[in-house]
Amino acid sequence: MTAGVSAIEVAGHLEIRTPHYTARVDRRRLLADVAGSDGGAWGQLRLLCSVHALDGPDETVRVEEVTHEVGADLVRLTVRCLSTRWDTRVQVVEFRPGQISLRATVRGAGRITTVQLLGGMRLPQGVLPSGAAHRTVFSPNPDHPWRIARPAVEPAVISVNGEGGEPGVGRWLFTPAPTCFGLSREPVPHDHGLPSGPWLMLGLAARRRTFVEFGYDPAPDGFTLRCEYQGHTVVDDEFDTPTVLLLFGADDPYDGLRRYRDELAARGLVAPVTPRPLAAHWRQPIFCGWGAQCALAAGGAATAPELSRQALYDGFLATLAGNGLVPGTVVVDDKWQERYATCRPDPEKWPDLAGFVAQRHAAGQRVLLWWKAWDPEGAPDEACVRDPEGRPVTLDPESRLGRRLIEEAVGHMLDPAGLDADGLKIDFTGRTPSGTGLRHAGPSWGFDLLHELLGVVHRTAKRVKPGSLIVTHTPDPGFLDVTDMLRLNDVLHLDHPLGRTPPPGIAGSAVVAQMTYRARVVRSACPELPVDTDGWCLPDQRALVAYAEVAPALGVPALYYADRLDFDPDPISPAAWSALERTWAAYRRTQGLTPPPRIGPHGEDT
Repeated sequence: MTAGVSAIEVAGHLEIRTPHYTARVDRRRLLADVAGSDGGAWGQLRLLCSVHALDGPDETVRVEEVTHEVGADLVRLTVRCLSTRWDTRVQVVEFRPGQISLRATVRGAGRITTVQLLGGMRLPQGVLPSGAAHRTVFSPNPDHPWRIARPAVEPAVISVNGEGGEPGVGRWLFTPAPTCFGLSREPVPHDHGLPSGPWLMLGLAARRRTFVEFGYDPAPDGFTLRCEYQGHTVVDDEFDTPTVLLLFGADDPYDGLRRYRDELAARGLVAPVTPRPLAAHWRQPIFCGWGAQCALAAGGAATAPELSRQALYDGFLATLAGNGLVPGTVVVDDKWQERYATCRPDPEKWPDLAGFVAQRHAAGQRVLLWWKAWDPEGAPDEACVRDPEGRPVTLDPESRLGRRLIEEAVGHMLDPAGLDADGLKIDFTGRTPSGTGLRHAGPSWGFDLLHELLGVVHRTAKRVKPGSLIVTHTPDPGFLDVTDMLRLNDVLHLDHPLGRTPPPGIAGSAVVAQMTYRARVVRSACPELPVDTDGWCLPDQRALVAYAEVAPALGVPALYYADRLDFDPDPISPAAWSALERTWAAYRRTQGLTPPPRIGPHGEDT
């Protein structure tokens, strides 16, 4: 008996009791029947894993031994299995007062493809999942235009891959989101609502994350968890799977994400929540020109990237000023570069980008340049991840030439001797390379390779201009050290059949609910980072005003339009302009901000 955990034999089963849950373990079937402190069932957890490799699946032939030991506030169950693929496979399950954790260790040699957790392959039955008692799954990854939670029978994926133009993988908005799902026993009430608690959180804890995605895979009345490694993780002795964390007692999934972050910090995997001083100028309202470019492109004269032009941006800012809006930060968006990889201005569209930045500085504003992650345009083949035929598919931050190319591009964008911009808005992290057949220089893949890319950018930016700002859409706590601000990303999913028109209801309410959900995810997992509220694209002017009114409560207000919206042929109305002006003025008063101050040549206040 311990202070918070006890283990006793009951009718041939091991029964573990804590203040937060009970677990009745069937050692023959490797099932733990779990119930919460309220007596409600959470299902039957399968205390089994499979670590599949390129040359074959990992199937359990037999369970060789199941032992347990009791310590201070801990019962540890050790399961040793005979595997068809590995010399040994050992699963360790730890029962603590507020959580259950499970991990596996395999010994041998191979290239890992897929890791199944809370389920796996066992001869002769095949795949055996965990049993499910929950009815709703919450994902922190906004992969649906309006929905916040989903029925338990639908899969969910948290990934560094996503593509808006491809059906079924429109999960690029947070790449990656925190690797943690939430479970509720209650059904989903409606698309933009959450059922009541309590909530059980399913999260991952790992020091190395060379997988490209973490999936919740449902089965009839069951589920497994899955990590995809794609054969890029080589085992020549021993490999530990990520640890699955089951965290009990959350009031709602946002409370659960906060607990998950704290648990990662307690395990030494991320820093504890520590306030980060933020210069006042980075709290100033943001204008990003992408929406204005898209609104012009709606007329059909050119594509939106072709309309990233110096003369047009001068006009955008003049229009805003004429309507009482002076942003503190100006984002020059896609495609100001002649080549994405090298980041030199297109001389036809931006004849004097350095001069534009200098003019903004003279007006007391900062400038962020849009940077497209991964794009190899203009890079030599040797700097890239390549396909089996040798063609470049993305930059490779672990190749010597690729790293140098990224450093030179960031240096040119931020150095006073170059463009003298004040930071970067990083986009397209969902283009992280994916595929077993790809070739690359270093040991990283998936989450870790994206972290390496952003690490090169962030370190270079801080060396060149210490006060620079790096904005990403990576609200996973493991990326805290490579970002300074988190953006909520595109409002609408234009490629989704339901993505352009909000569900019926109060004008703008679905937009507000969706973006509030995203902001709460960010603030729960990464509360020390400021939020760029984004704002492209919006379905109509009512939604524009509705979102502008709540954005200051979510983070830094951002505006993407200069005269009209993408899907509204009418100019923005005087009433809408007045509402936006009032909102920005009230926000500045609340934050104690004045109109943009004048700044020096290296980003310092003068």
